[in-house]
Amino acid sequence: MLLLYPPVARSPEPPIGLARLAGWSRSREIDVHCIDLNQEGQEFLLESAVKAEDSWTRGALKRRQRAASALRERQTYGNYDRYARAVGDLDRALRAASGLAGVAASLADYRDPRRSPLRKCDLIDSARNYKANVFYELFERRIGPELESELESNPMGFVGISICYLSQVLCAFALCGYIKSVSPETKITLGGSLVTSWVAGSRIAPGEEFEGFVDAILAGPGEESLGSLLDIPDSRIAGAPRFDDFLDLGYFAPVRIIPYNFSSGCAWKRCSFCPETAENMPYRGKNRETAITELAVLRERYDPGLFHFTDNEIAPLYLRSLMDHPPGAPWYGFARFSRLLLDPKACDELAASGCRMLQLGLESADQDVLDALGKGTRVEEIDRILKNLKASAIAVFLYVIFGTPSEDRNSAMRTRDFVATRAGYIRFLNLALFNLPASGGEASKLETANFYDADLSLYSEFRHPKGWDRAHAREFLEKDFLSVPENRAIFKRTPPVFTSNHAPFFI
Repeated sequence: MLLLYPPVARSPEPPIGLARLAGWSRSREIDVHCIDLNQEGQEFLLESAVKAEDSWTRGALKRRQRAASALRERQTYGNYDRYARAVGDLDRALRAASGLAGVAASLADYRDPRRSPLRKCDLIDSARNYKANVFYELFERRIGPELESELESNPMGFVGISICYLSQVLCAFALCGYIKSVSPETKITLGGSLVTSWVAGSRIAPGEEFEGFVDAILAGPGEESLGSLLDIPDSRIAGAPRFDDFLDLGYFAPVRIIPYNFSSGCAWKRCSFCPETAENMPYRGKNRETAITELAVLRERYDPGLFHFTDNEIAPLYLRSLMDHPPGAPWYGFARFSRLLLDPKACDELAASGCRMLQLGLESADQDVLDALGKGTRVEEIDRILKNLKASAIAVFLYVIFGTPSEDRNSAMRTRDFVATRAGYIRFLNLALFNLPASGGEASKLETANFYDADLSLYSEFRHPKGWDRAHAREFLEKDFLSVPENRAIFKRTPPVFTSNHAPFFI
């Protein structure tokens, strides 16, 4: 079985979804081969012969290989300006190389002015016109021989394509078109978090075939869906993720990052603004002892320089497991402002276990807004937790959202002032404008319209009940929130493009 991760997305680490499927498959003696076409695709573009007319792009192209090497060197992260210059050069070089095909591929995005990843007809068009895709030569060179080898051993073999981000969609369907053109008998399955969201949000049917370019949709945890497809019993029982096929790739990070997830779904699942609530997917956590064993296996097998825990939230159960059984390498991930973090001793123990950074969703510092959003957090407790984490030398990557239905300018000002007065406890900031999940309960209470001219969009435009629409929230963010020197300073030290993926290296 061939498992593929298509371009384009950030590439500091291997894809956890494919690694989990590889571990599951190999524990059942199913032969699989994983290919990260995202990382290989970015390398492919960086090696392209490109001419540029403007001096900025010429310079970026000249420095592109040096910039790629710089992101793999620890000392680069000791000089923010040097780091930002390397990221900027790489991004510019990728855009220039992809511009020859009339698209804009970058370190984290892929845009085609002729097609939208949110229109089903455009996905089918991308599959039909696969030769126009900027990565076609890579598909031909890299996937063609793999398909031939796969068909020799299994004439009715499967190819699985994992789609996690909108920026991967058009290339994924071009890949479908290419595979069907050279090997019509090969069965193509689509999975990944975005595909799961499309099914959960009724944007596509579980049996959607995209006019014959797709043979099966695998929504939900990949091991279970694939086990059902292949009629394999006990499909939830899996081995540790396997990253063997990714070890020789030059990911854009100074150490080997190994991603891992203790759970799928969200344990809280009460936030009104969250897609997890709208999709209502079940929360499934791994057995505590199994997780401890798997982390020990991963440490021994791959010697990571950093663990990235990719859960929507590392639940307190697993935080305590990490405190009791440190994973043997520094780590970071998302957590809630839970009561566990109110205990200074617990924060000290987390730091001793290797915790370098926690990503925490403040969203708003107005208690009425937090209550309306269903966050289940108290501003005064958030304040104490920020101070505890600072005292334990755990960096905070704080997430803030403006423009939620219950917010107005006054509540936004409270958030602005809260962040400013606690700037000493906050290392990095992610600032976002609210998107309303189209299938969520909140949407039924608001006057909505299509967010995009698209049938696959998971979000809706809405008339804000307090007149605090996206335009006002955006203006506030730019002119009010970031005009405060303390807030601007936090935002400016947040790594561009790679954001939280590279933030631990600046601590």
